[in-house]
Amino acid sequence: MINNLPVCRAHWHDIPDIVDLVVDPFADSTIGAWLVPDEHRRRVILSAVVRIWTEHALLFGEACLLQDRSAAAVWLHRYGPISPPSGYGKRLAVACGEYVDRFLHLDDVLHTHRPEGPHNHLAFFAVAPKPYRASRASTLLATSNARMGQVPLPTYTEATTLADRDLYARHGYVPLAPFTLPDGSTIYPMWRTPGQRRPRDRSSPAGRDQPTPTLNDLPIRLILDTSAILAFTEGSTAVGEAIAKVANEGSLFGLPVMCLADAARSVADTDRLDLLVNHPAAAVLTVDPLQWKTLAATHHAVGRLDTAAALLAAATNDCRVLAGQPGQ
Repeated sequence: MINNLPVCRAHWHDIPDIVDLVVDPFADSTIGAWLVPDEHRRRVILSAVVRIWTEHALLFGEACLLQDRSAAAVWLHRYGPISPPSGYGKRLAVACGEYVDRFLHLDDVLHTHRPEGPHNHLAFFAVAPKPYRASRASTLLATSNARMGQVPLPTYTEATTLADRDLYARHGYVPLAPFTLPDGSTIYPMWRTPGQRRPRDRSSPAGRDQPTPTLNDLPIRLILDTSAILAFTEGSTAVGEAIAKVANEGSLFGLPVMCLADAARSVADTDRLDLLVNHPAAAVLTVDPLQWKTLAATHHAVGRLDTAAALLAAATNDCRVLAGQPGQ
């Protein structure tokens, strides 16, 4: 049955399939035509831009695919401020050429209307026009909503058609005020809370009374040392996928406070550091005062206090340390 078609988590090698799925309807839309008036270059340019954001989502969110590659959902975890993709301005200029200002204008419009507060953002949702398209869309949306529901935060998306708006409504989303894109087309923003309650207004959809995850009973499976923390802030796909795997298993990754403090001295992107700390699967770890002698001995052996803290945390939690640099 089509409703039982498996949904899998997407990885880096799945990006070309996701880009193709998203760009197919995008290239035929009025906003796609406005962004790239040259129809001969439109698909190439749109593909490059969608790839930039899909790569970013695999670092700061996740993507789901139907196993037959006929539908994709790309999510951004907006638990805190997310800075643009690494080198975004330069990459966008190279990809879009003389149309770069149009893409930046669209970014501004979407940002202006996006709700504030922590939430999961369904950035792209695309389904190939095959038989049982509605069933495929419903299967993927239901499964990816359930995955987002593992962390009790609201979800947000923008429907570009009335059919998509109705699909989201059937899955518990409620409409916010529509707005207009630069090409004149209408966007239907949609919001879904864990309790399926409509937000009071755009500025407070993720209100103070939202429940927070209980982390005390979850195991810590991975410790990030200073180099791994820095690599994450620089857009490392390896670190991003490692912590995504831990979160997907329902476990936590540890951030020793000494490693965070050391990383903060040289980190270039403090927004990404905040995003890492605020990740729902992150646990900021301090050193047990009763273990000070063990910490001192480890410090003496390895020569760095932050590295000693990471090793001690790994030994305490019976897990491994992830380093962002080979050989560490």
